[in-house]
Amino acid sequence: MKRVVLGLFAAVVLHACAAHEKTGDRAAAVGDWKAAYASYRQALASEPDSPEIKLKFDAARTKALQDARQRAQTCAQVNDWGCALAESDFALSVEPGNAEIASFRAHAAQRVAMAQLDTAVEQAQQGQYAEAASLMDRALQLSPVPEVKTHAEDVRRIITTQGRAQADRYLHEGNFIAAHELAQLVLRLDASASAWAQNIAAEYEHFITEEVERLSREGDAARAQRDWGRAQQSYGAALSLRQGGRAAPLEAYVRHMALADQRIAGRDWNGAAEAYHVALRTGQDDGYANHQLERVQLRPYRFVLHSVLVTPGRPDGRAWVGASNDIFTRLANRVTQMARQRGMTDLVKDLAMSIPHENRPQLRIEVHHPDGMHLTTQGRHGIYTDYGAEFVAIANAFDNRPVGFQVYIDGPHGSELLGSVDVPVHELVERRDVSLEGASILSLRLSTVSDSRQPGPYGGMAHVVPAPPPGARPPPPGRGHVASPTH
Repeated sequence: MKRVVLGLFAAVVLHACAAHEKTGDRAAAVGDWKAAYASYRQALASEPDSPEIKLKFDAARTKALQDARQRAQTCAQVNDWGCALAESDFALSVEPGNAEIASFRAHAAQRVAMAQLDTAVEQAQQGQYAEAASLMDRALQLSPVPEVKTHAEDVRRIITTQGRAQADRYLHEGNFIAAHELAQLVLRLDASASAWAQNIAAEYEHFITEEVERLSREGDAARAQRDWGRAQQSYGAALSLRQGGRAAPLEAYVRHMALADQRIAGRDWNGAAEAYHVALRTGQDDGYANHQLERVQLRPYRFVLHSVLVTPGRPDGRAWVGASNDIFTRLANRVTQMARQRGMTDLVKDLAMSIPHENRPQLRIEVHHPDGMHLTTQGRHGIYTDYGAEFVAIANAFDNRPVGFQVYIDGPHGSELLGSVDVPVHELVERRDVSLEGASILSLRLSTVSDSRQPGPYGGMAHVVPAPPPGARPPPPGRGHVASPTH
């Protein structure tokens, strides 16, 4: 096994060596000696005993060094000292001990540093103190000669003198953040400004404390209104001024509450539940996240269809079935009026049960289950009938899937749609007891209770089988074949 591993390692090394050598060959062919030098050096590191690669490497090294020295001289002649410095840096990397190149590099570095300091003076005079200080630092790192140090002192003096005056103006204007930042820069360059900078720092800390609290109160107000986005912005702004404090857990709380809302909008119930759990772990919940967690949890519910009350007659006043007469008309008007004024009361039920038998239609309700099942109750006579039919489905208080109820009158010549109502599942889950109304439907009473059963079971109803295609044997009266209801 060890031999196999060593063999594979050797193959990888040889492949890498060949790749670097080919890259070097392509660079050498177009005269790019710096690239050729770098590639041959990598190839030689992989295969140090190769005389062919060693020969190529030495040739590329010589050519690259010659090119760098020539370009450095050319750049110096046109006062492009940045270019001269870069070329001399490369030349020194190839031949570190060359005193002539080192001397040239030092002169180029001094010229570049002096140019940077000239720019720093201009920036300091224009109020760009941080930029000027940064250039000054780079210039001193680049060249430590006395001329550079003297010029850098000029830059330092401008920054500390003018910067101090500008910081005082910022403080007078109430711009405490800018005043503090500039005071700290001045202090870094002038230790004698310590007492002055400390006074500005105290003003700054007082401002930050008050501003953090103001922003946190804004976040509190937005959080109370469940405006998670605005609350997160306020708490985040407070944290940008000072980390920690009471804004930190509150920002995490509203951030995860906003995330939960986003996931609910995408029907990611498990993701929303996880976001509420994280929000609760911040310790900042006032009960709302816990309430929402309960609402988003998926669980089985039993939806019970209790009863239906329909208008005693058609919109034109005629009875649904049978002949109309004065008794029917008076009762029909009384039932309709009282149901619409008072809802489903015992008196309304008694009046509905008083409708003459010949005027009582056979009512049947078809249910479009939220999971796609199509169910139907048995037909029962009367404008008011009890059913006690039920079905079970997995849902939560955010489930916007519709449940459809269609009320039919069954007769010897088929079924007639009397009216229909749709209701989202979440309304049934939240309200638990509802009475729905629709065209010719005065009251369709439903209730919802938690259930331990899995989704799918139903009672007091049967599946509706679609009608057969044209030409097939006709189905029994109704929209389709109805199996025997389950109990």
